[in-house]
Amino acid sequence: MKVLNLILFTCFSTVLAAQIEAPKASPFSKVEQDIGLTKITIAYSRPGAKGRKVLGGLVPYGRIWRVGANESTKFTADGDLTIMGNNLPEGTYALYAFPYEGHWDVVFHKNTEHWGDGRKAYDPEEDAFRIRIIPQEISNYQENFLITFDEIDHNSINMLWIWEHTLIKIPISVDTDTK
Repeated sequence: MKVLNLILFTCFSTVLAAQIEAPKASPFSKVEQDIGLTKITIAYSRPGAKGRKVLGGLVPYGRIWRVGANESTKFTADGDLTIMGNNLPEGTYALYAFPYEGHWDVVFHKNTEHWGDGRKAYDPEEDAFRIRIIPQEISNYQENFLITFDEIDHNSINMLWIWEHTLIKIPISVDTDTK
């Protein structure tokens, strides 16, 4: 009987251990925001600085960055948007950036299947569009990469990317009255 109990305990313990998923170094996050009658959802992973220099170090200048970690960051809108004069039809896009010291090129990309930093599979022909953003230096320190929204009204919103002492502000608008 003791042997049978030991076998059952071992089997049960093994099944439970197999179901535990180890925490990721860059945990997954999801942010949703309504803007007028449109919902924006962003699914991404949040890498941490962990004592490392982020911009110009962990995230090199002049090279593609997948905006987060792990798989590409997904930006989904359930309605059409306008981003700095560019029309973005309803749908899901990958977010990429090319950071430079004085500006960032931010990309809304049609191919959402890339894994890793995107350098090997990225094709600029698949861009919906690119915009140029001037980064802002902030006094507060942000340890883990953060995407959030601010300055929200019925027709406009700012998407914010914050990491280390850097803020990227991307203005987004919708035509709520027409909708």
